[in-house]
Amino acid sequence: MQQSHPIQKAKNLLHLGQAIYANYKYDFPSKKLKILGVTGTDGKTTSTLMLYHILKEENLKVGYISTIGAKIGDQDLDTGLHVTTPDPWMVPKYLDQMVKEGVEYVVLESTSNGFQQNRLWGIEFDGGIITNIKSDHLDYHGTWENYAKAKFQLVKQIKNKGLIVLNKEDKNSFEWIKEQISSQRLDVNMKEVSASQTLNIKHSINGLTFVWQSLEFELHLIGKYNLENALGVIALASEIMPLDVISKHLKTFKAPKGRMEVIKTEPFSVIIDFAHTPNSLESALNSLKELKNSGTKIITVFGCAGMRDKERRKMGEVAARLSDVVILTAEDPRDEKLSNINNEILEYAKESKGQLVAKFNDSEDYEIKNLEELKSDMRTTIEAGNTPFFAFDADDISSRKDAISLAIGIAEKGDIVYLTGKAHEESLAFGAEQVEYPWSEHDVVKESLKSLNK
Repeated sequence: MQQSHPIQKAKNLLHLGQAIYANYKYDFPSKKLKILGVTGTDGKTTSTLMLYHILKEENLKVGYISTIGAKIGDQDLDTGLHVTTPDPWMVPKYLDQMVKEGVEYVVLESTSNGFQQNRLWGIEFDGGIITNIKSDHLDYHGTWENYAKAKFQLVKQIKNKGLIVLNKEDKNSFEWIKEQISSQRLDVNMKEVSASQTLNIKHSINGLTFVWQSLEFELHLIGKYNLENALGVIALASEIMPLDVISKHLKTFKAPKGRMEVIKTEPFSVIIDFAHTPNSLESALNSLKELKNSGTKIITVFGCAGMRDKERRKMGEVAARLSDVVILTAEDPRDEKLSNINNEILEYAKESKGQLVAKFNDSEDYEIKNLEELKSDMRTTIEAGNTPFFAFDADDISSRKDAISLAIGIAEKGDIVYLTGKAHEESLAFGAEQVEYPWSEHDVVKESLKSLNK
């Protein structure tokens, strides 16, 4: 449903009323805090938690609101299922709690939908980061420019003389944002960061090291795109503390749950991630290819959500091009048949020699298959110059359990099993009623490793 739809317009007006009421009720709490916003297509959560970590390690009074929850002092709060920006009455409530707890800084992960739907009305930002603006949520926003305008709302809500950090590597959005700031004569300060500004970049399964502004930084995150995330955070944090202090605190930052999180490294690696767009998947797989040894495989497990931007299904082409084996499964199909979603992904996969090896209708269908025969079919497909695809079509959580079981079952020494799309989320949504079934990617991985003695 595009944001111009009458029903959505009515919802946006309702949200506006709720946000106005909540801000008046809690006396516009953002005015009493230093709010640092993070928006973009990819990298929002990682950047939010990285910035929070640096401020916390410096013993500053800080809280955050993000995809994975909210943090107020020592209190962890759940912000809901499949939600980045909470409901409009919740944000002022959380901020009011932070004021009462003596919090000074708040890092607020901010989505295009959150801005468009007025969930962040009344929030005044002291500074912010735009990680990148790719093509996403076009089912809702209609065009890239509408989507970008929603992200740009962060800049419009920054206080006069506040700082916005822009990623120069994301060329299209970088130029577009600068033009918007100039044409609207917004009184904000800009910092431009780029990976090309860094020296001596070293990348391993243990993370990244690099030199920026003559200072060495160490980051325990996989993926060179995390270098871009880190530079944005460093640039904003440097308004608060010296670079050498930031460097010290970055060394102790660990990957957020489900963000290129390394679960296992021997005899093969297992990584849980949240990439769920073609761009984020391409960035992740390119980084993993740099870590992969000759003769080993990247085994990618993913799906595409139902009732969401169908452009995401182009992930099939990306996965076929950059993986050695691909396993399709559920990522919140909602009221769409999982088999239909997987078939659309497979159509894109054919563009890069993706070839379907086997489809499984349910767990019983999978269990009767011989693992060694599946491995043999996989090798034959690879030898023919194609990327083998397996698809799990059951409209229940068994589809993802079985997909993970197969990925771990076919993994050999040195391989990388890359699971993406669910990460920290604690449910899988199926059916017209959109029932949320309990889910834990981490628990299922542990169970599969244990049952297969790997």
